[in-house]
Amino acid sequence: MIGRRVMRIEDIERPGDYFGPTTAYTGSLPAVFFLKPNARDEGALARSRSVQHVVSPPHTFRECPDGSLEIRNSISNLCRGDAGGNTDDGWHGYLDEGHVWRQV
Repeated sequence: MIGRRVMRIEDIERPGDYFGPTTAYTGSLPAVFFLKPNARDEGALARSRSVQHVVSPPHTFRECPDGSLEIRNSISNLCRGDAGGNTDDGWHGYLDEGHVWRQV
């Protein structure tokens, strides 16, 4: 999926939209907020439909020459601390250069 980088968190509307990095909502840790590609899939869980975020660290963010953002490590499908897989939201992957969401 090709997403889009938006200028404000309020502009996150469609699957693949993302905003950040920003520290406006997470104290001193830079964060990127997004709707995962499966956010509007039929039967998607409530958590899947919600804006989620990752922070640095442990993730890293790279500003790309085309204005997109790359996020590493992978964006998990589980809530933090869930080793049993009880919160699986159905999408695990990366945000790559070019606004590309890549599922693994």
